[in-house]
Amino acid sequence: MTARASGSTSRNEARRALFADLAAGRVVSDIAFDRLYPERIRKLSDRYWTPVDVARRAAELFAKHGARRVLDIGAGMGKFCVIAAITTDLELSGVEHRENLVAAGREVLATYAIPRVTLIHGTLDDVDFDAYDGFYLFNPFEEGTFSPSEWVDRTVPLSEERAAGDVARVEAALARARRGACVVTFHGFGGTIPKGFTHLPEETRGIPFLRLWVKD
Repeated sequence: MTARASGSTSRNEARRALFADLAAGRVVSDIAFDRLYPERIRKLSDRYWTPVDVARRAAELFAKHGARRVLDIGAGMGKFCVIAAITTDLELSGVEHRENLVAAGREVLATYAIPRVTLIHGTLDDVDFDAYDGFYLFNPFEEGTFSPSEWVDRTVPLSEERAAGDVARVEAALARARRGACVVTFHGFGGTIPKGFTHLPEETRGIPFLRLWVKD
């Protein structure tokens, strides 16, 4: 076996051990998890991707409150979806408008045979909200309010007007969501949870900025 092949095998074994640790509830650091992705994506983790402990808890909340099909809005490369799929039986979809992030995420899904995850390259126009009973939002539209120098890249059109429109569309979709639907936010989503949802603060105590609502 060549040195390169040996190194690749060692990395794959380490990553499969990481998935086993996740499934068993053992501590997994974000540094370790983010090594699944290219360096250019890892550099964005602190600001844009859900921390492992938050993703694990959010997934538990969806499962506990009866959600079966969960949509991650602004999924990036699918970090939340991967963690949720490994730690629960949820069916996950993530919608992301940057094609390069979706491609990186799909490569991880294929390489490690991650089950029950679909990454959608598109916008809210490509989502059937009625197909889901769980919605995860890690402040997905805030980037549109930043100056261009702070954007992830310039491959997609961003503006405050687009951000406001996307927030309004999510609010409308949640307003018509079925009874029992769950919404989990991390750092909010820029809008207001519609009437008909009950906030359950005791469920997220101990994890700052994580919030849960269930529709009555």
